[in-house]
Amino acid sequence: MTVFSLVALPIIFLSLVVRYQKEIRHWLWNRQKKNHQNECAKPPSDLKPQPIKGRERYRVMMDIRKLDAQNWLTLDKNYMDEHRVRDALLREKRDQVIQCLPESVDACHEALEEVSNFLSQRFPNMFETTMYNSKPHIQNRMTGEMFELGGSVPNENLTDALEAAVRLTMEDLSILMRNEDDEYYLAASASLFPTGWTVDQRIGWTISRMHEPVPLWHQQVATSVSKFLVRLTPNSPMERSNYFVEVKSPNENLFDILYRPGSLCEKKLFNPSPDQIIIRRERQTFRRLPRTGAILFGVKTFLTPLDELPMQELENLAKEMETWPENVGEYKGKNVWGAKVKEFYRSRTQVEKVEV
Repeated sequence: MTVFSLVALPIIFLSLVVRYQKEIRHWLWNRQKKNHQNECAKPPSDLKPQPIKGRERYRVMMDIRKLDAQNWLTLDKNYMDEHRVRDALLREKRDQVIQCLPESVDACHEALEEVSNFLSQRFPNMFETTMYNSKPHIQNRMTGEMFELGGSVPNENLTDALEAAVRLTMEDLSILMRNEDDEYYLAASASLFPTGWTVDQRIGWTISRMHEPVPLWHQQVATSVSKFLVRLTPNSPMERSNYFVEVKSPNENLFDILYRPGSLCEKKLFNPSPDQIIIRRERQTFRRLPRTGAILFGVKTFLTPLDELPMQELENLAKEMETWPENVGEYKGKNVWGAKVKEFYRSRTQVEKVEV
């Protein structure tokens, strides 16, 4: 090889790198993203919903328990499917699913920081906090998304920080703040998987007003809820669970099943088949944000078709629904799905007897 070749080849190579640097960066980024997606195909945690207990007497209960700090936010096999639904909702129904009042902006940024810190530490293969353009960012390795941390940025919308947080999680997230009357109200919310309401309808409402339609709530737990919210500290995160029964149409997709701002049990779906009945459970978490003092309220939704419910839980459901007062049963849609649940339970019982 001549001296000219030894000098010319590196120069030619460098000129090509400079000329096609954007294409090279794009190729490297896509390759890295693909590798990360392969690494993250199976998330490391799969927290199960709380089972139906089969209580023998109906009562509205807070049923609060201490939150396991390691499982504040969860990841499971449905992450990417639900993320696609979240993305579609934020594009197509934005005003209905996310709203932030001006006074909530600092708390929303703190919420994003808390979410990012937790996810990058708990799931380091999926999320990473990094510096980009000399500013801290959180990178979602499963989706390729990246969001800036550390306060508001120029031309930022009120909802940007909360949207970033809810794009990272599987949980819906809301900010609860205290008003002049010492009542907590919905100051910001990204509730993408609601049941019977939308955020634009209830933003600014107090917790008490939001629960007006719930039978017996004011008589049995309203005072306890108020005291609980006031006493919550940054060092005492808590959680609770509840469940609903949802009826879906045969042709409904995941978007339609998760986004239910109307009734969970349409009367037109009377006498549904077991595979159309879904046990919809919520894991609700409560955390006091240390800097702003607002409460970060999270809701993780779990869906279990009736025909996949364990026999003990099916028995407990059949037992509990018999204890509901008439107005509670009507509120929960029992008149739509109740007879079918009892019929399915009896048939399962007969099958198990035969198998034994």
